[in-house]
Amino acid sequence: MRLSLPEDIHPGSVDPLGAVRVPGSKSITNRALLLAALAPGTSELCGGLEAEDTRWMRQALRELGFDLKEREGTWSLAGGRKPQAQGPLWLGASGTTLRFLLPWLALTAEGPLRLEGEPRLFERPLGPLLDPLQALGAKWLPDATGAWLHPASTTPRRLDLRVDARLSSQFLSGLALAAAALPEPSLLTWSEVASSSYLVLTTQWLRRFGCAAELEAGSWRIPGGTLGPRALELPGDWSGAAAFLAAAAATGKSLRVGPLDREDTQGDRAMVSILDAAGCSICWAEPQVLELSGPLRRGLDADLTDCPDLGPVLAALAALAPAPSELRGLQTLPLKECDRLDASAELVRWLGGQADVIGDHTLRIRPGTPSPDRDPFNPRNDHRMAFAAALGGLRWGGELRDPHCVAKTFPDFWEVWRGMLGC
Repeated sequence: MRLSLPEDIHPGSVDPLGAVRVPGSKSITNRALLLAALAPGTSELCGGLEAEDTRWMRQALRELGFDLKEREGTWSLAGGRKPQAQGPLWLGASGTTLRFLLPWLALTAEGPLRLEGEPRLFERPLGPLLDPLQALGAKWLPDATGAWLHPASTTPRRLDLRVDARLSSQFLSGLALAAAALPEPSLLTWSEVASSSYLVLTTQWLRRFGCAAELEAGSWRIPGGTLGPRALELPGDWSGAAAFLAAAAATGKSLRVGPLDREDTQGDRAMVSILDAAGCSICWAEPQVLELSGPLRRGLDADLTDCPDLGPVLAALAALAPAPSELRGLQTLPLKECDRLDASAELVRWLGGQADVIGDHTLRIRPGTPSPDRDPFNPRNDHRMAFAAALGGLRWGGELRDPHCVAKTFPDFWEVWRGMLGC
């Protein structure tokens, strides 16, 4: 696939890029789907993300015996029953689906379950995350194509667990979601956690389903037995908005993006403060519409510990910046759908820049000029690497392999991207 060259956006004009509507948030959609399954009664969710990751979650819930209906953008789900699989659960490459479902299934499912998916899903570290469940009697038996999960023989009434959450916050969120469905109050504690902003997000959505969870540094108190059905509108995805906001920063034009919640606890909302610090102009044009105007006036200087998914797009933007940049807090990127730290450094070099990986957590970037006859960029079947390559293509063009990998979270990405550019 050919990436967009500068002439596609009429260089030298003052015309804005226009307006972009981003899809729903994967992180919120999969949390809300599971909470709807846990809460006794029927919930209705509007504006959920329609993409591969959320499709695997919906398919898994159906295969676990839940009545989930889809009609005109609204999903209706009758929850509150025990999960019981009729056959293997296929989870694709969705880390949120696996890590959110696993604690709930390990504690409450009836009989052994077979979990399968793309090979990378089971290559991503799970070992330390499984210890609390195995201590409660669950068994995890991986093999070449997936794993068998043998649930605990008795569902606990509450959880009181110390968790090693250094590799992922998703599993800790999964434990909190499962704990909310137990009859008595639970307590989860930890010493370190990756991407703590996602715990704040989980707390927000637990509360929206009636569970007054209390999150503090190193601990989570989760009342049991208080979940109830809800009718909710799910917000747009700050992760999905990132490449579009970065496009305005890179081209020096203005862009309106929505629907976005300015009070949202999604960690990737940090994109606003990062671009503001780099010289962009930002305002809320309407209650759910953010307007950002470039150009980027300096290099990027950001700690992405709480928003690591921004790493690839910000690395590409740094390769187009007017000065060197430093991105920190990237230690979880090697554990994503691909090794995003290595892939982001490769993308910067493909865009002609210099990328130095410092330890396992920092990327220092100097912009440059690429070779005109370079090979197509390989996004490694990772949607966020494809988003980042699209951004880099605004300056330098180029070819992209496997553009369809964006279907994981944003199936219409290329259509929306071209619409932004007026192509």
